[in-house]
Amino acid sequence: MIKNKIYLIIKKLILIYIYIFPGKIKFQIISSLNFKIIDFNDYDKNKNLIFKKNFHKIENNSLVYNYDFINICNKLGGKRGIEIAKFGIFRWHEINKFKAYNVWESDQIANRILNIVYNFDFINSISTKKDEYNLKKILKININAFNRFVFPKNISGYSLLEFKAYILIKYILGEEILDIKNKFESILEEQVDSFSMHKTYNIFEQAKFINNINEIISMLLNFNSKVPKILNMTKIKMETVLAQYFHKDGTVALYNGTNNFNLEKIKLAFKENQNIRKILFPDNTNGIFYFEDKDKKIFLDAVQPTSSLHSKRLSAGTLALEFSSNKEKIITNCGALEKSTGNAAYLRYSAAHSTVILENTNISEIRENQPHIKYPQIVTLKQNVKDLKHTIELSHNGYIKNYKKIVKRKIYFQENQNYLVGEDSIISSTSKNKEIIFHIRFHIMPNINITQTNSKRNIILKTKNNVIWVFKANKDLVLEESVFMDKNNVKETKQIVIKGITKQNREKIHWSLSKN
Repeated sequence: MIKNKIYLIIKKLILIYIYIFPGKIKFQIISSLNFKIIDFNDYDKNKNLIFKKNFHKIENNSLVYNYDFINICNKLGGKRGIEIAKFGIFRWHEINKFKAYNVWESDQIANRILNIVYNFDFINSISTKKDEYNLKKILKININAFNRFVFPKNISGYSLLEFKAYILIKYILGEEILDIKNKFESILEEQVDSFSMHKTYNIFEQAKFINNINEIISMLLNFNSKVPKILNMTKIKMETVLAQYFHKDGTVALYNGTNNFNLEKIKLAFKENQNIRKILFPDNTNGIFYFEDKDKKIFLDAVQPTSSLHSKRLSAGTLALEFSSNKEKIITNCGALEKSTGNAAYLRYSAAHSTVILENTNISEIRENQPHIKYPQIVTLKQNVKDLKHTIELSHNGYIKNYKKIVKRKIYFQENQNYLVGEDSIISSTSKNKEIIFHIRFHIMPNINITQTNSKRNIILKTKNNVIWVFKANKDLVLEESVFMDKNNVKETKQIVIKGITKQNREKIHWSLSKN
């Protein structure tokens, strides 16, 4: 706590010094430098933001503190759009120039620099010399702050957004950029796994990373700089992986804060690559497992959480299942809210996922905007294929400390057959069994009609396209209320729940889903 206060005091003093002595920064080039390819912000929903009185005073809104509102002004166009943009920039900066605690983080500074430079011609098109001077001064202050608060980092700690801003700064100042390849490789090793998946295991972050690579390539080409081969190779690999994380209904798999709010923009991240090939999920690896054939798509969460900041957005949904077939999704996770509105913490809980939960507690302990406090130290995935029959076996030890239990999930299916068989096991890590309440949850899509049979162990699912599926288990099934986040709209739905108490050292629960 004391260290944090000292850090903020030092940071504020640096901001004051930068403001008084912005330095003799000379811009070599600042015109015609808009490299934006995909804008992931939701301007349709926020298009009226700039018409609110004193919108620049709105706090905790990235569209304001990142200067993304400039892009709304650009869409509005004309004299009014320019005046609103300048008003917002100048007034926001005046209010926040010394607020070290909330709006001078490195990624926020990078966003402001990019938005000013990308829109400089628009903002400055009808400016007085005084306006131009003030705009350049604000840009200089942000660049100086970027140098102070970002450059001391090890390069591997840069986000790709920060690296993109670093390259742009070098160009507009006329400075040489050295070792682009080595710097990018350091970032890549820290942020992308061996399967070319972003370590947040969030499909939206994967799409943004690809877009940042595209913008960096455009910058290098614009300034006649050599583009290292690794940028293009990484882009292709990440596009190929991204293309696999779509269900049969065209929506994305809902893991780790992913939602369908930006579905079309996510698809744009690999639209240019027309020759995306299907790749198999590798054996014994960390990540979101997937399988697809002509009939079905299956996803399972085998992500190994870590203490890294890349894990701060992970959900507590280890071993969670999603399933779709014939252009319809059936089993889902609850999803997430779009980022700018805040992501409700309960949507990251284990109970919001189609997984096995003990004592109604989370598999990983969630804390806001930080890596999990406690999480499974071992998450395993094994695959076996014989005669087109697949067995996927996953396990985690997230409950071993509190409940002395290991959770395993086995999934059986056959290629081009419409069924899925599951075996969930709750295994005691000691010779003595401890009785624990368990829930196995299967969240069902809201457009599916659900009928429970008299046997209590069969449930009939009728899809929107009148396809009948039967869910069965070796224990009684109950239906409970659930929610589904449909592009930021909360929809009521149902979940199938298998509930019981562990009576044995190895409690096995069998279930299946098959097309009737």
